[in-house]
Amino acid sequence: MQYGRGTVKTITKILLMTLILLSALSSCASNHKVATSQNKAVEGKNGIKRPEWVIHDMSTKKVHYASGFGEGYTYEIAKEKARLNADAELALWVSKTVDAVRERYIEENIDNKDTTYIDKFVISTKEAGTAVLTGVVEEDFWEDLDGGVWVLVSLPVENVRSQIDYVIQSTVADLSVVDKTAGEKTIADIRKAVDEVLSE
Repeated sequence: MQYGRGTVKTITKILLMTLILLSALSSCASNHKVATSQNKAVEGKNGIKRPEWVIHDMSTKKVHYASGFGEGYTYEIAKEKARLNADAELALWVSKTVDAVRERYIEENIDNKDTTYIDKFVISTKEAGTAVLTGVVEEDFWEDLDGGVWVLVSLPVENVRSQIDYVIQSTVADLSVVDKTAGEKTIADIRKAVDEVLSE
């Protein structure tokens, strides 16, 4: 069976996100070691104390932060795994945000039983995968005494809003051609839901 270029690209993105999320899940057991000592001053390698971001979410309305943990035979491998897991946490946040947008949209448009375009928006955003994570910055890292590495990454909320807005317009494009007024209203309603969710 042969697949078109677009289909192959979509499948590749889905597989990539699946691998990243599975990688994040595999670190849960290791993360628990730090979580059980949240109320203690923990010292890492070279006497560097555990940063607050290891156990607390530092996100604001303007910037979303995520941390990831990794272990490996070398420091480089451990840090690479930590970065992948941090990126996976960001991807998970985006996914949950999109689901929340759908719920908000449906709540505010209760008289409209047609969820075709909001559902297409959700699918398209999740298929976009790492493309939505534009502008991710590695902010800090910390190595514990066992050789485990933690990495902190940040993502401007405005970047996510911009990428999501692009998906919104692409998703509703065919409706706008058929009915410009309906298309503009749908875009406005989804944007409103996005703004409300990202502002919480």
